[in-house]
Amino acid sequence: MKKIYINTILILSLLFASTSCEDYLEEEVYNSFGDTDFPTEATIETMVNSAHHFMGMLVVFNHRMFWATEFPTPVFQYSFRAIHPRNNLSTWSWNNEFGDPAYFDIMERLWDVVRMSNDIIEKAPQIEMEDAGRQAEIVAEAKFLRGMAYFYAVRLWGGMPIVDKPQTLTDDLFPARASIEETYAFLIQDFKDAAAVLPTRSEYTNRGFNEGHITKGTAQGMLAKAYITMGGAPLNDRSNLEEAKILLEKVMQSGQYSLVQSDTPYETLWDWQNENNSEMMYSIQKEGLVQNYRGMFGYMTPNDATEGIWTTGQDYSRGSALDGVTPEFAKWYASHDSGPRYKWTIVTEYKLLNDKPPFKAGEILHMEDGPQAQAYQGKWRAVGAELDNNFFCPNNFPVLRYADILLLHSEVTNELGAADYTGLNAIRERAGLPTLSGLSQDDFRDAVFIERDLELTYEQNMLFDMRRRGLDYTKSKLEGFFNPNQNESAPGAGDGYPQDFQFSIEPHRMLFPYPPRELLSNPNLEQNPGY
Repeated sequence: MKKIYINTILILSLLFASTSCEDYLEEEVYNSFGDTDFPTEATIETMVNSAHHFMGMLVVFNHRMFWATEFPTPVFQYSFRAIHPRNNLSTWSWNNEFGDPAYFDIMERLWDVVRMSNDIIEKAPQIEMEDAGRQAEIVAEAKFLRGMAYFYAVRLWGGMPIVDKPQTLTDDLFPARASIEETYAFLIQDFKDAAAVLPTRSEYTNRGFNEGHITKGTAQGMLAKAYITMGGAPLNDRSNLEEAKILLEKVMQSGQYSLVQSDTPYETLWDWQNENNSEMMYSIQKEGLVQNYRGMFGYMTPNDATEGIWTTGQDYSRGSALDGVTPEFAKWYASHDSGPRYKWTIVTEYKLLNDKPPFKAGEILHMEDGPQAQAYQGKWRAVGAELDNNFFCPNNFPVLRYADILLLHSEVTNELGAADYTGLNAIRERAGLPTLSGLSQDDFRDAVFIERDLELTYEQNMLFDMRRRGLDYTKSKLEGFFNPNQNESAPGAGDGYPQDFQFSIEPHRMLFPYPPRELLSNPNLEQNPGY
């Protein structure tokens, strides 16, 4: 852990960056900050883009965050579950002796975001900029990104070391972990500071900025989401729910965002050529090869050529087929919504272009046709894209979108005793589902969370939703989704589970184990209880 605290500001010459707001995320190479090796107006923008790049590495690079946030839920399965330690994630029986890369890679990327954000927060106010407003925005954007890194961290591991400035060799390089309450207080203040300064989406675009920067609405929405998360387990701190409601209503009344509506709304919403649409509030941008963050496509597509689903070209799709949708989850989804949203979210069958014994070219392969015929995640299908490599795709990844805001608003109004069906029903109507009314508080809460599972599937929300509703709810979500033939790495299970195996989760597993190599490099860190 020590290496992440060393001030690495002088290595920015190795990073790809842009020189203007108009060319955001299009990269040029800088060889220094300037004649004095101190940031200039141009290079401070470079640093902002680098911080966004690090956030992209944290959220989507090489599928690490997907492994950590999706495998412990019902939605995904790993094709080689019986032989790969990653199987431990899906069975909630993690082997922590060395640590899965889904832990320590995420931690390293997280500290990259924090370190770069701290450099910006310290350096930006010290340089001369013609636009003082932009100078303040840069600091606010860095604070949001730092807060976002801590928001991921506290939901994954609990309390974190608070590092709020660039570290040098003269600083304490071995900070202890703060409490969960202290960690939330830190990230909440970052979100507040960002929301107070950042411009709206239209203000940014009217000034010539392309999409990708953090806006006021994004900061307000994420602050509200943090408050609502604090209202659940383990803190159960409901003191900020009213403020969360106010923040969400500010976003909803801003006129900056709306649900995507069309004759084919999900194709329009997830079209990779329409990805910064009215619903996408904050997305990991995918401009240029270096921004492609290997892993968001090839893992989720079949390893045989298929027609008319993912891409065009000679090889329509030839991914690794490592990550598939569990048939149990596909069926659960269809039992609640079998319409166009379901058909876009989960691909349950596809046409073969080549023989895949015992299946012949031209046959339709269905998810129940054998162990190699699993369903696949379809949200980020790059229809019409000519890809040289299926591991690099053109799709942005949404960190926060307007549908989440609407569902959070319905949720928080219900928790405050006056359920507002507007957001929930808007999401359902777009999916072609009947609207709801007259539910009890408990039934309304369940309806909102079911809708979150359907609408936000594969967007790294379900695990965090399960955790904030507590252990019993988490157990209920997983019951029936993991069977003996698909989970063979539980301690003491031998080569497979016994037929009478009863699925169980110990309370301490509601947080991940702190990565062992972080503990080894910092003697002041303590492991989460139970590991």
